Amino acid sequence: MRLRDHDLVLREIDGETVLLDLAGSTYFAVNRTGTFLLELLRDDQDRESLVDALARQFELGDDQAAADTDAFLTALREQDLLV
Repeated sequence: MRLRDHDLVLREIDGETVLLDLAGSTYFAVNRTGTFLLELLRDDQDRESLVDALARQFELGDDQAAADTDAFLTALREQDLLV
């Protein structure tokens, strides 16, 4: 999976990112952990690689990293931001 690359504008401000979906005229704001995952999702990624990277980067336990990643991916899917 990866972040959709059409009709989408990203702006990073102080470690946080705002995504503007031009197709749906909606926006989605994320914190620094979300910004980190978005950067990874610019390329094709699987869930496990995202969980591992998040755990390493933010020194999280595997369960917490998995829960955070799953919640983030669910939110992106609900906004139709992944392909």
